[in-house]
Amino acid sequence: MLNRIGCRLNRILLMVPLILREEGASLEELCDALGAEREEVLADLDVLFLCGLPEYGPGDLIDRRIVNDRVYLSMADYFKRPLTITTDEALALIVAGEALVGAGFFEPGGPAGSALKKVREIVAGHSRGSIEEVAQHIDVELGSNPGRWWEVIEEGLERGKDLRLQYYSFSRGEVSSRDVEPLSLVSSYGHWYLLAWCRRAEGRRMFRLDRMMSVEIVDPPGDGRGDDGLEMPEVVAEMKPGRSAHSVKLRFSGKEGRRLLEEWPTAKFTDHDDGTVTITLRTRNLSWLSRYLIRFGDRLEIESPRELKRLVRDTASRLLEVYC
Repeated sequence: MLNRIGCRLNRILLMVPLILREEGASLEELCDALGAEREEVLADLDVLFLCGLPEYGPGDLIDRRIVNDRVYLSMADYFKRPLTITTDEALALIVAGEALVGAGFFEPGGPAGSALKKVREIVAGHSRGSIEEVAQHIDVELGSNPGRWWEVIEEGLERGKDLRLQYYSFSRGEVSSRDVEPLSLVSSYGHWYLLAWCRRAEGRRMFRLDRMMSVEIVDPPGDGRGDDGLEMPEVVAEMKPGRSAHSVKLRFSGKEGRRLLEEWPTAKFTDHDDGTVTITLRTRNLSWLSRYLIRFGDRLEIESPRELKRLVRDTASRLLEVYC
């Protein structure tokens, strides 16, 4: 998972200057330059329009359009000109960048590693002290990378297998071993959690991925006990909702439906010739989703499931009773 994230980030960083020309760049050119398949490049372009500058408002985000298999960018002029940074800023960039390379977020011989090498050479020619002397006084602490557990957790979800966690409990300040039945991967307030039935506690618990010391699949398979009467917590999104999740299909009258991709990372969208957008996703958390969708009003059509339609209708009725 970490390698996939690093590869995608590298491709996105590289494709912007390749496209930022008056004539744009063809999809074929991008595939050749990035060493990627057409589907990968298109998926990266779908992420690119969510990138930009702080405060990340509509006028700060990159806009992209594809015409006859040729890609054009707008709202990205800031990235055309090279940055001017001070020596201190360059040193901070080097130390932070090399910490990320060392943690495995980027390949040492990849574009990020190559760029850091060039910055080091420039700084070394202008700085009185060596970079190594400066770096030894700086301690970069990276939190545990939750992405390294995703693959084994996903396997447990798909196969219905229990997981054994070595887990750090922040409240007790200790590491304990837990056998759990995985139910879903969820995101809330900037952190990823495993929602699971804990055999030790005999109840559902949320385990933060960055507090897991190790994760492994164990036999026998889960007995499905944790699924009984499951009520999802108030979470932002589900990364891997499990086998019993609802399949949701939404149709938006405009492009604004794409903002749901920011809240639901695994959602997929399809553009239609009539200007509408179809969003599909899987979740158990229909309650949160129903409240989120209220904001779109009549610009949204819920194609499935029926239960979501009912929840949105009931939520709208309660709001009308309060404000009317």
